[in-house]
Amino acid sequence: MQLMANELWVVRAGQQARYLDLFRSAGVIAVGFKEVADEDLVALGEAALTTRAKGQSAASGVGQLRRFAFQLELDDLVITPGAPGGNQRYFVGRVTGPYRHVDGAGEEGPHQRSVRWVGSFTAEEISKATRNSLDAATTLFRPKQGEAELRAVLSGLDEEGAGPPSSDLQPSQPSQPVQTSPRSRVLAPVELDVSLTAAGRATIRAHHPALEMEQTPRHLDPGDGWRHVPGVYVLTGTELDTSTTRTGFERALTTTLVSRPWAYVGLTENFFNRLASHRQTKPEWRRALLVRSGGHAFSGDDIRYLERKVHDLLLDTDEVLLAQTVPHGNVAATPRDVSYLDACADTVLSVLRLTGTLI
Repeated sequence: MQLMANELWVVRAGQQARYLDLFRSAGVIAVGFKEVADEDLVALGEAALTTRAKGQSAASGVGQLRRFAFQLELDDLVITPGAPGGNQRYFVGRVTGPYRHVDGAGEEGPHQRSVRWVGSFTAEEISKATRNSLDAATTLFRPKQGEAELRAVLSGLDEEGAGPPSSDLQPSQPSQPVQTSPRSRVLAPVELDVSLTAAGRATIRAHHPALEMEQTPRHLDPGDGWRHVPGVYVLTGTELDTSTTRTGFERALTTTLVSRPWAYVGLTENFFNRLASHRQTKPEWRRALLVRSGGHAFSGDDIRYLERKVHDLLLDTDEVLLAQTVPHGNVAATPRDVSYLDACADTVLSVLRLTGTLI
C-alpha cells in the first residue's frame, strides 16, 4: 500500500538534527519559539497569536507557530531531515494527533504533535535542488520546490506494520480494527433540512443520523462554525475527456466531449484552513461537501473510519472518478459506533446524489 498524498511539510529537529532521536523514540514532532509564545496556542487563539508578529524575527516565529498549531492536520505527512553529511537520511512521519502544549518540555519545544514514523529515504534518491530545499534553515515549511519529486519518493514507502496512531482527537473505546470494505445494500431513505444562500452555500441537516453538512462553492470559505471542528469532506468537480471515432472509406473523424464527475475524500480538524490549502494543491475541484457530527463531536478514529467508508462507497458506485490513493491506515481505526458511522456515510452518499455529483 502506498502513502496517501495529503499535505506535505518539513519539520526540522533543531540544529544538526539534535532532537531527531527524541522525535523518533517519543513519536512526536515539536517546535519552540518560546520567545514568541510559550503558552498553549489553542487557548491563546490564532488571532491573538498573530498580533505578536512585531519585527521580522517575531513574524517568522508567529508564522511557523500558526502553521504548526492551526494548519497541520491529521494524516498530513512530515519530513524531518537527519544530521547533514555523508548520505543524509530524511525521516517520514504521519501526523496522528492534534496540537498540544506540553508543560515542562525540554529544548525541543513545548508545542508538539504526535507522529507515526513510517520510513525514510536518502539524499541520493532526490535531486540536488530538492535536497537544498529540504535543508533550508526554516524550522517548519511546505516544500514547494521539488514537491512532485518528493511525493514520487514517498509513494514507494510502505506503511504496513507501522502500528496504530499514538494519539487521537478524543479517546476511543478499545475495540478490534474495523474493515470498511463496501457491501451491496439499498440506502435507507433520509430526511434532510436544506437552506441555500444567494452566494450558493447550502446548509444541510440530517436528524437521523445526526449530521450537519455544508456545500461550499470553491470560491467561498466555509462558514465560521467550521474553523475548528473534526469531520470529513468530499471535493467534487468534472473531468473533461474526448472520444474519437473514425468511420468510412474516407476516414471521417467524429470527436465527442466526455464529461465525468470527479471526487476526492479527505478528513480534517479545521475545514477553513484545509480548503484554503486545497485551493492551491487541487485546482480542479468546484464544490466541497463538508460533514461534521450533529451531536457529540467526531473523534479522530471516527473521522478516519468515515473518510475510508465514504471513499469505498463512492468507489463502489462506479459513477465517479476517484483519482487518489486509498486512505490507507484508516482500516486500523477503532471508532466508537460503527453502525452510526455507516449510516453517516450512507447519508453523505444520498446528499451527493441530491446535489448532482452522483446520478
